[in-house]
Amino acid sequence: MHTRSPLRRFSRLLPGLALAGLLTACGGWWDDDSTSAASVELSGVAATGAAIANGTVTAVNTRGDQATARTGSDGRYTVQVSEGAPYILSVVDSAGKTWYSYAAAAGTAHITPLTTLALLDANGDKPLADLMAAWRSAALTEARVIGGAKTVNANLRELMAGAGVDASSVNIFNAASFAANRTGLDAVLDSMRVSLTCSAASCTQRITGPAGTTLVNWNGDIATTGITVSWSVAGTGTSTGTGGTTGGTTSGSVTVGVGSCKNPTAGTYSLVVQTAVSGVGVAIPEVCIDGLPARPATQAEFCAADSTKGQLPPGVEIVSCSFAGDKGTIQARITSPLVIDYTVTYTFVKR
Repeated sequence: MHTRSPLRRFSRLLPGLALAGLLTACGGWWDDDSTSAASVELSGVAATGAAIANGTVTAVNTRGDQATARTGSDGRYTVQVSEGAPYILSVVDSAGKTWYSYAAAAGTAHITPLTTLALLDANGDKPLADLMAAWRSAALTEARVIGGAKTVNANLRELMAGAGVDASSVNIFNAASFAANRTGLDAVLDSMRVSLTCSAASCTQRITGPAGTTLVNWNGDIATTGITVSWSVAGTGTSTGTGGTTGGTTSGSVTVGVGSCKNPTAGTYSLVVQTAVSGVGVAIPEVCIDGLPARPATQAEFCAADSTKGQLPPGVEIVSCSFAGDKGTIQARITSPLVIDYTVTYTFVKR
């Protein structure tokens, strides 16, 4: 008896997944407010050295949806926000200062002056309040934020070393050991004060000691050679924000945000779908499917040309399809009512 391959059946869904992601991002075509998105959990510590207690944390996704939560006495918070990575977060401390952070996916996102400095650098020193207000259309990429984190580590290398923190690898956004306990990164925060002076177009940063004397002369062009910072998502692998996969097909590591993967099961594959649209400055939420029994073995199996094209709705055509290793790419074109080219990357992650 002939059994139809589940991967072949799945291949028919690939263009549909891509189109769904595209239509979700283009609100003018597909904007049903009655459709509720799944929520994700962001959590971390808000601190300036001392914990930011009873502060309001605001999280915003790439659709502009907001959610808020209160920090505890230790600065810890947990907030549920509608899915739509990446996320920008803020918290207001007892002095009325606002600090910012970023999450590439669900999971840990600390909010400190360090994360604020990194985001400011990634945003070209432009005011972060404006960035947060425009997040739906101006979300920063993981690569830019990682670059900002490296710049912070390079500027504070000596301070970090004095507190026993390895500036060559620590991720200030989601360090697992961070707490408002006067050790590690918190000791770095205790030793410094960050002041931001902003005009309508740009901000300048000043880093002083507790007594007000200059501690670090900020250098936005400082060399970051030897600093390797990665996004670590517990239970779902490691993301570096640079594209591609690392660690082979059995490591469970992938350089994409996998926050949308909910229930990975050991021995199966998760599929992360990412869509990029030519000429559209909108971040499109990624899609993840868990529990696939295997990944395609060949390009022919992935592309399944005849069955795939047969599932396309009117006005959509596949321009090209390729597959190698754990990654497949489909370039497609919407021809009606407007001509839009888009590329969808499918990354299979072994669990």
